[in-house]
Amino acid sequence: MQLSQMWREHLQAGCPAEMRSMNIAGMSASALDAEITACVSACVTHTLRMDSRIERRLHDIAHALEDFQGQGPPEVADYCNRLNKLVSAVLVNAGPAESSKDDPGENGPAAGRQPVRPRMRRR
Repeated sequence: MQLSQMWREHLQAGCPAEMRSMNIAGMSASALDAEITACVSACVTHTLRMDSRIERRLHDIAHALEDFQGQGPPEVADYCNRLNKLVSAVLVNAGPAESSKDDPGENGPAAGRQPVRPRMRRR
């Protein structure tokens, strides 16, 4: 499924009421959704410049969502699963992190890295 279609479906499904008071990856669910939406939008419009900081943050979010999926009612698990699929798709579609002035040259941490899809729990 294309990222833009996944994004539309996520937006149509909305955020379950149970999520509004919860924190995931150090922020409120609505703020996290907005952060992921910004990344998805930039990826869809080909304006996302993936760097090691963004890549690391997306991996952290993916792991936090994965850990959070088992908590709460099915609506919460579905919401977290949708967000995690979006994060995973951004990581795959945005390409590898490129060296930047924050990374120490060609042999820095981002050199030769390939995008890695975050681990996904099977139900």
